[in-house]
Amino acid sequence: MKCPICSKDHGPLIRNFNSSTDLSLVETLTSQNENWQSAAGACTRCVDHAQLDQWRANAGPQDPFTDMNPDEYPILSIPRRLAAHSGYTGKGVTICFIDSGFNLHPDLTQPENRILKVFDVRYPEQGLSWDPTHPHNWHGSMTSVVGTGNGWLSEGYYKSLAPDAKVVLIKVMDENGSISREAITNALQWVQNNHQEYGIQIINLSVSGDSSGPYRESPIGLAIEQLVLKGIHVVAAAGNSAEAQLIEPANCPHALTIGGLDDHNTLHPLTHSLYHSTFGETADRTYKPELIAPAIWLPAPILPGTEQQREAEALFAIQNAPKVYKRAVAAKVIQQTKLPHDVIYSPVKVLEEQVAARIKDCKYISGHYQHSDGTSFAAPIVCSIIAQMLEANPDLTPSDVRDLLFRTARNLEGLPEERQGFGVVHPLSAVYHAEEVHNDLPSVFNPIIDYKAASIRFQLKQGEVSSATAIGAFNEWEQPGMALTSEGISTWELAIPLPAPGTYPYKFLINKDQWQGDTRNLYWSPDGFGGRNSLLIVEDN
Repeated sequence: MKCPICSKDHGPLIRNFNSSTDLSLVETLTSQNENWQSAAGACTRCVDHAQLDQWRANAGPQDPFTDMNPDEYPILSIPRRLAAHSGYTGKGVTICFIDSGFNLHPDLTQPENRILKVFDVRYPEQGLSWDPTHPHNWHGSMTSVVGTGNGWLSEGYYKSLAPDAKVVLIKVMDENGSISREAITNALQWVQNNHQEYGIQIINLSVSGDSSGPYRESPIGLAIEQLVLKGIHVVAAAGNSAEAQLIEPANCPHALTIGGLDDHNTLHPLTHSLYHSTFGETADRTYKPELIAPAIWLPAPILPGTEQQREAEALFAIQNAPKVYKRAVAAKVIQQTKLPHDVIYSPVKVLEEQVAARIKDCKYISGHYQHSDGTSFAAPIVCSIIAQMLEANPDLTPSDVRDLLFRTARNLEGLPEERQGFGVVHPLSAVYHAEEVHNDLPSVFNPIIDYKAASIRFQLKQGEVSSATAIGAFNEWEQPGMALTSEGISTWELAIPLPAPGTYPYKFLINKDQWQGDTRNLYWSPDGFGGRNSLLIVEDN
């Protein structure tokens, strides 16, 4: 399909321009072709060029996207695709990855080894006796580098959002390739016992157990609850099947569960769609995921020293060689590839085509990286955003972080809330808001239920508020609702009598015209109108 802006053949064109929010983008595109109409559409590269022009006009030279050229990148780096804050790198923060196994990847160990501890939870005294190139170590190596890698093998290009964060790595997979509930629970218990010694503030769980039941019946769920109450931020991958059932830890209400975004390896939100991640209502009456983050087209490491890494290096050596030397280079390295050996006698054009096809089939993007997909990699991206937030403001509690991430997320319009939660993470906004937060609210989640006193207390922390009311099933949704009173700068509270046992959807009405959910509440459900209700759950004692 030919793009009416650049006149180049392209895939499906973008046509869903919003008349208000995308006005400046449309003006930029029109300046390139005065006869162009938005209904005619534009290719993703032209939209990316226009987006970059707008960003550059409002950005400083230190911003990671100012030197970008959409015609040059094969796979976007994570900081660039999210236009993240370049001033925070996770310095002073430790992230613990609980996963299948790990390789001590150069992106974590060079030029400084940032790994504080690495061990197999089943054999905690064993140390590093397992084979670093074993296939079981692939998954954890990918998640830890996506979350905290510094791009050492790509000269810094494919770095994470938290390249200065410290790392603790806990292996939970057994020799048969299985991960048990007991192993995950033991790993979480180890963090409970040792988080202060290693400064662990964030846990990434891109693994799963086997239960879909209530979290109080799950040792994993109970362990996560205890960790979060200690102030540790727990992030879990939702899973990769839209048809599957949510299972632990993704279904645990205290875990921040992350679903997937498909940004189509482009910069502009107009191109975004949902990844096929797991979603739905849990046994604890809340919905998961709460947020979505990039889950496809993600740069991730190839395990160093493996057959795949040697092949990738050989293929890119051929591809990058001057045309006159391509066949000579191919003759030297052909044994390291899966290409037919007689291709070195073919015309150079045929050699180039076969090399390019093999690179594409294997998803290689350099001699050391490939692009991968799955919510297993969306979760560590959110961990790295939290690391930036904690660097900006070390006092943030898990309820603070959820509140800021939810309030700054961008909803994908027209797509189901139950699949995206509060929407796409927006790291730049989340970090800016984190800098401004001053903790004058208790570090607990909303609402605060006191069964002995038979009362419930709601709390709201938000700037630029002149009035706030709570409206929900507990007052028959009658407006103007029950007024919250100001308790300090940007702090509002309301206490009500404890209603009968049941589930009560509710929202806040801000400044008499703005409806919003309670972003400090662990429980929510779609409201049927393109938004979210928060849930007050009163149990029968």
